[in-house]
Amino acid sequence: MRVRNITTCALGLAAALTLASEMSAQSQDTTRLRTRSDTRINVSKGEVARADTVYITRYDTVRVANTIVRVDTVTVATPQPVMPVKVTGPMYWGVYAGTTQPWGNVDRLYTNGFHAGGLLGWEPQHGFLGLRLDGGMSQINREQGRLTALVGTGTPLMLHLAGDLKVKPLNFGGWALYGIGGLNYNRYKRIATVASPSNATHCGAQFDGQGGCYIAAEDTRWSDKFGFNFGTGLDFHIGSQDMFLEARWMAMQTDGARTWTLPISLGVRYF
Repeated sequence: MRVRNITTCALGLAAALTLASEMSAQSQDTTRLRTRSDTRINVSKGEVARADTVYITRYDTVRVANTIVRVDTVTVATPQPVMPVKVTGPMYWGVYAGTTQPWGNVDRLYTNGFHAGGLLGWEPQHGFLGLRLDGGMSQINREQGRLTALVGTGTPLMLHLAGDLKVKPLNFGGWALYGIGGLNYNRYKRIATVASPSNATHCGAQFDGQGGCYIAAEDTRWSDKFGFNFGTGLDFHIGSQDMFLEARWMAMQTDGARTWTLPISLGVRYF
């Protein structure tokens, strides 16, 4: 009886030790307790899969003391477009006026006067050559102390009609330097003209100690003579207005000699 009890106790102790050993080994093997991240989790019908979402919010606060705010403002003016000079052509018309100076021997008898006139022209804007037709009236004044029988008593007047060729060798930026020349028809009254000695009515040294020969002025009758002219000028612009400044010598062929005048004109043109 005693032997049976001892055997039973021994077997029970051995079984307890064996169980305790297995449980200790299982607790040390952690691979059996972990679930791999790629392990599929099966959800059967009627079960709810729960997903836990964690939101992390971060607030960064920066406090700066003594803050200086600088604003640089640069205003750039938009350049205005340059308006082109309004010149079309080639036909144009214009008016002019200025002073008339006696030139040569006739200036011993007369002093400066004035003139005015109008013109028609054909001139390409960027061309080298142009044509011009102009007409005007000049009035000059008599020198004091001259022979009344020579210079007359009324107002000296002269009309002219001229056809000219205009040449522009320099043309830049709306400015054009030109030369002009042609023929003119003259009609005059109360003006003594220069003449050759063989045709003159008055010759001698009575004019400031210098010799000269003239045809006496006629107070009542108009006379006609042809001649020629030449000169130089400058085309320019004030704003959109086309203008010109010109000096032109005008010769009148009279009785074997030439009677000269020099009109200096300022004019405007309209294309």
